[in-house]
Amino acid sequence: MAPVIDVVRHAQAWHNTTGDTWIRDPDLTTEGEKEAFILGLSYTHMDQVSHIVSSPMWCAVRTCVIAFESALLAGKKVVLLGELQETGPRPSDTGSSRETLEREFRPQVDISNLERDWFSKRQGSKYEPDLALIEERAREARVFLRELAQKATDNAHIIVMSHGGFLHFLTEDFSGLREWRFSCYGNTKMRSFQFVDLHGKDLDAKMVETEESCKSSGWPCFKDMSEDEKKLLKSYAVARVNWQKEDYDNMTKPNRPPVQTHVF
Repeated sequence: MAPVIDVVRHAQAWHNTTGDTWIRDPDLTTEGEKEAFILGLSYTHMDQVSHIVSSPMWCAVRTCVIAFESALLAGKKVVLLGELQETGPRPSDTGSSRETLEREFRPQVDISNLERDWFSKRQGSKYEPDLALIEERAREARVFLRELAQKATDNAHIIVMSHGGFLHFLTEDFSGLREWRFSCYGNTKMRSFQFVDLHGKDLDAKMVETEESCKSSGWPCFKDMSEDEKKLLKSYAVARVNWQKEDYDNMTKPNRPPVQTHVF
């Protein structure tokens, strides 16, 4: 069987429970640590893990370190990939420097693929909350993961730890979304995918959810939906990004002095 990509949302972090999006790079809560531990206990393919790839956000890295401790003790490292970070511009979606991550998580992380300014949301950055930029970095991440899968053995599993909003763009699977629900990934929720053309030259490196994952997810299989249904579900994710873009524009708007009017 071709390698399987197990995509997971991180365990509960402080901003998830408090709603405070102004906490920079939040850590896991005590409950989140428990969730990560349970994830590791329930994961049935630990001996088949070939790679662990994670968003560099603190909550994602810590989820990996706790849940997949046995794989790390066996010599695996958590590969940090900036493209896997969340879509928003708030501090809770803004990470820490490479140096901080290496200092805190050495020797369990591999930062060789992480840009020095990966956490920057400044104008002109690839990590602005812009739909085209998000879709492009999702494509880049899929290409990266496909290259890993091409080198992996049959029956290998690649863990991908990311965030509720971004995972839908990464997989291009928007099943479970509603106007009021931006993600169907609860904390530590896992779904499994495979590449449509593992050894081909598909520039988009498209993925499809496995039959087993479809059945266990509780949502209709996205691949079996009509194009109109797919378009509607994606529109909910796009609406959230557009809101984040508006929020970002307001945050970065220069502080101009008020216009003075004079009556003569």
